[in-house]
Amino acid sequence: MKKKNALWMLAAILFCGLTAGVLSACGDDDDKADEKQDSMEAMCHVLVSEDVLKVADVTVHYLDAKGQQASERMTTTEWKKTWKTTTLPARIGVWPQLTPKTDAASSQDSYQLKVVATAGYLFHAAEGGDWANGWVNVKDPNAEPENVAAADVQKWCNRGTTVGCKIDAEGMGEPVVVDFGGNDGEEGEHEPYNGFCIWLVSLFGLGPDYCT
Repeated sequence: MKKKNALWMLAAILFCGLTAGVLSACGDDDDKADEKQDSMEAMCHVLVSEDVLKVADVTVHYLDAKGQQASERMTTTEWKKTWKTTTLPARIGVWPQLTPKTDAASSQDSYQLKVVATAGYLFHAAEGGDWANGWVNVKDPNAEPENVAAADVQKWCNRGTTVGCKIDAEGMGEPVVVDFGGNDGEEGEHEPYNGFCIWLVSLFGLGPDYCT
């Protein structure tokens, strides 16, 4: 009987030890799930007027979620790429390359041309608090297209439309030149006015109350 009791006691000890280990592991998982990290929603955005697609082929060069250069053809008047990350610091950049078509000046006397390139982000602080920031290549993204004579289309397409920004570990951003190998090295302008904030956050699907 003593031997049998001893075996039962040993089995009970082993069972309790395994159970404690499982509970401890579950507790560790819960702790990790509760941990919060700073995160960022990044965005590259290009908007063009319909006439731009008539006179030029548009190739969008951008920095992807891994910070690597990538490119896509743009066939509609709006192009957008978004991603989320907890890896900071980070960089965002975009360059819509305009290659004039050979028959660009043959069908009309003038064209209504506009290109807006935007690099922006929405930062979510782990301890609470969100803020958005962005840079564009034009002062007013809501401005009307520019009337350009057919003879000047090629020159207009050669304008710099590069825009980029870098974000540090605390979520603070500043403009930066991103070399895509062909752009003229211009950087975008930061627009602090409220109208730009409303326009920027709308690209993230947010309302104007976010900018008050």
